[in-house]
Parts: sequence; structure tokens; C-alpha cells
Amino acid sequence: MRQVASTIFLLLFISASSIAQDRYMVFFKDKANSSFSINTPEAFLSERSLARRTKNNVLLSEEDIPVNQAYINQVSSLGVETYFSTKWMNGVLVQMEASQVAEVESLSMVDRVEYVAPGNILTPVPFARAKFAESPVATSRISERQYEMLDLDHMHQAGFFGEGVLIGVLDDGFQNYNTLSAFEHAVLSNRITYTYDFTRNRPSVDNNFNHGLRVLSIIAADNQEIIGGAPGAQFFLAVTEAPGEYRVEEYNWLFAAEKADSAGVDIITTSLGYNDFFDDDRMDYTVEEMDGLTAISTQAANYAAARGILIIASAGNTGSDDWRITTAPADSENVISVGAVDENELLAAFSGLGPTADERIKPDVVAHGVRTRLLTSSGGIAFQNGTSFSAPLVASLAAGLMEAFPEITASEIREVIRSSGDRADSPDNFYGYGIPGFIRASRILDETLRPIDQGIVTYPNPTALPYFTIAFEEGFIDQPITAELVNAAGAVIQTYSFTPGLFQNKFRVDLSKMKSGLLLLKVFTPAGVLTKKIIKTQ
Repeated sequence: MRQVASTIFLLLFISASSIAQDRYMVFFKDKANSSFSINTPEAFLSERSLARRTKNNVLLSEEDIPVNQAYINQVSSLGVETYFSTKWMNGVLVQMEASQVAEVESLSMVDRVEYVAPGNILTPVPFARAKFAESPVATSRISERQYEMLDLDHMHQAGFFGEGVLIGVLDDGFQNYNTLSAFEHAVLSNRITYTYDFTRNRPSVDNNFNHGLRVLSIIAADNQEIIGGAPGAQFFLAVTEAPGEYRVEEYNWLFAAEKADSAGVDIITTSLGYNDFFDDDRMDYTVEEMDGLTAISTQAANYAAARGILIIASAGNTGSDDWRITTAPADSENVISVGAVDENELLAAFSGLGPTADERIKPDVVAHGVRTRLLTSSGGIAFQNGTSFSAPLVASLAAGLMEAFPEITASEIREVIRSSGDRADSPDNFYGYGIPGFIRASRILDETLRPIDQGIVTYPNPTALPYFTIAFEEGFIDQPITAELVNAAGAVIQTYSFTPGLFQNKFRVDLSKMKSGLLLLKVFTPAGVLTKKIIKTQ
């Protein structure tokens, strides 16, 4: 979780008064006469985005229609520089002189203008400063406890590494991500599908900041030194944080989330938080505004969640200071907020607490966030403290669950992560629902989302995927199993042999070369022959 540090390393100082232009958000009254329509969503949403919406039963609305470009052009005609637009909030980020504000406000289609940050968005960074409350800890040993705590080791043993899942990481920078061996597997296979720096309006995210790189390593790294929780996933990398603490950073988060939606991102994980750490105290939030609705980043997260994206956010490192409670966007009920525990599963003193202003339990869950093992931008291993590093562990768990249960929705994943917590029966505002786990979550999904028949579960069934999965209940553990897949004519087309284990009780049946229609699965067990109908659809 990023917080304002007291130490400022001054390289060069340029006063705000010396910069003629500042940044503002211009919001419009409507989207009248837009060239886009919800009837042709392929014009502004990717095929992957539309597929995610279909799976999550999300209907398109006017909020999904891009901002009217004619409105943006009218603002530009006044000599105002325009940058990123937001369809969800119907506005555009601009850069202009204070003397131009009144003229922009006078335009008939403009609803309001909001000051969000001083200075030119393209001005080189005048200074660098330490911004994180997470404190580096000297490397002393290698520990896999952070993965074991969430059963990520068993998730890997079962063959789930987040394959097919697109994870968006919104942070401050990913220094050297494209040169480190730990990410070579993702870079060379083109699984880093998108990069953009919304703070400097450029595609490159390889800047002088590496908090994002450290977060990414917990999920994506894969070499001899470190393996992340979901290294098989695809990744969407966005820089939304910049030196200086102003409201524009929340709007950068919004712009990135909208792009993630359009690109078809399945999970957004963010180790950022917003409360009272702005350089302009007029932009501060109050404790009462941590209500899951008010903060700009919280609103953005709610918009994203409503479109079938699973949002995971650090609860914040405020537990031991005057603020104490979870920060935005983790205050949203639609966000899985993650607190931090140590290797003994004891709550870290810095971990953000609940409740929210409207008395909801926060954090939602906790994960390893004390001496969390990660990769630095130099390629070395380090151990670091903070809820910044517990959140990507939960994101890894979510990616594995999405791979293992591809037909379930983001809201179902969100609820099962909470329900799989070891304190789910008695949640509180310290640990939330406790430590979630792949084993418990998988069993919950098997029991609640799959019909159980004679101890064998098949899913998805019917299936449009090139495979289906067979899962065995505990009664079949360590029992040798033989199975046959039979077509409608009665011919055996595939034969399988399998011995279910406690943590390896599933295997996939390849259907990629089979035509659609009815298939019959015969399972030969020591107790007899069990039969299941399998339907392959187009």
C-alpha cells in the first residue's frame, strides 16, 4: 500500500507558480449525438471484453458509450490540451491556464470543471521521493510460506497457474520488467498484452519506479530464484501513480480501469490507496467518506466490478496511525480488500482495519504481508512489508480459481474467496473473513456450483470449451480409476487412467478434436461402473 513518506529526496524543485498550466477534469452533461451505440459494442469494446460481460450477465448501458468526440473537440478549439477521456463519468482530462476555466465552463455541453493537479502532464519529473510505507527488510532466508498460506502450492500441483486469465496491475512503475529473466517467459510469449503510463501519456511503463515491478513479481515471476502465484496468466500493466499526491492519480486509475475493461481484463489488482495523503489538503478525504461510494477511485472500482471485473486492492498500511481504517478503493463492497499477516498468521500492526463508514466489515481477507518474498528491479530477491504485497497473492489465488472454474462469474469468485477464509464463520474488522485458500475455495465451488452425482463431478457440462474436468470426492482418494469416453454410436474414443490424490483429485479431458453432441463418460471404480452424460456444444 502506498502512503506518503516523510522523506523527500530533492533533485530539482520547480514551484507550481512557475508552471503556467494546470490539470483539470471537464465533465459533460450528456452524450447526445454520439457516433457510438450500445447496439454496436464491437466498435468500442474488444471481443474478449464482450465475452467477459456475457459470462457475467452484464448488459451494456449508456455509461459504456465513449464520450462525444465533438464535445472534446469544442474544448480543444479554445486552445485547451485534451488527454484521456472517461466514458463512465463522461469527462476528459485537460491541461489549461486558470484564465481559461471560465470560458470552458461557459460551453453549453459542459457540466462542471474540477481542478485535479498543478503543472504540465508532460513536464519531466522534477523530483523523486520515497512514497511507500512498506519498509524493505534485509534478505536472510528463502520462504515459501506466503504461497503455502493460500494453498497456492497445491494449486500449482493441480496444474493451475492462471492460464487464460488476464490480470491488470495498476501501480507506479515496472522498472526493468522487460529485461529481467523472471519475466522472460511472459515477455517472449507475448503474455504482457498491454502497457501504458497514464501519468506521462506514453506506452512505456519501464520508468524509475519499481513498486509495480515488485507487486508484479509476486504474481508473474518464474525463474530459478522465484516463482509467482499465477505465472501462466496474461498481464495488463498500467502506471497511474506519479510523484506528487493529487486527485489526478485517482482519475489516472479510472482511465486505466476503463482501458482494462475494453481490453477484456478479468482481474484488476492494485496496491494503491487514497485518503489524506495529497499534497493539496483541499483534496483530502474524511473517514466518513470511506463509505464505498464517494472516493473517485472507489467509484471507478464500482464501475469496473459492475462490468464483470474482479477487483482486488490492498487494505492500506494505516492500522497503526491515526487514520487506521481501510482506504479507497478498498472501501468498496465490490472490492476484495486484503490485509496483512505474518508467517504465523498474526495480524501485522500496520494492516488497515475496518469497519467502513457505513459499518461494513473490512478488510475482506488477509494474506502474507510481512517479509513477503519478491523481486527487485535489479533482479535480486528481497523481503518487504506491506499490504501492497498481500493483495497480489490473493490475485494469484483468484486467477487459479478462474482457470479451474472458467464458467463462474467474478462475483462468485469474490464471494467464494470470502467464504473460504478460515474465519468465515466469525468475521471481524481485523482479519475480515480470514485467510482464504485454494483447497477450501475449490471444495465450496464443487459443492455449491456443481451437481454431485455418486461422488463424481464433471464441469463445465454442457461445455463449449475444448475440454471438461472430472473431479472425484474424498471417497475416491488413492483409488485407481479407469475411464472411457464413448460417442453416441457407442464407440470408445478415449481411455484414461488416474489415481486421485488429496490435492490432485481432478483431471481434464481433451475435447478439442471432437464434434459437438452427446458423449458418455464411463468411470470404472473398485465400487463399480458410474456413468455420466457429457454434452459438447459449439
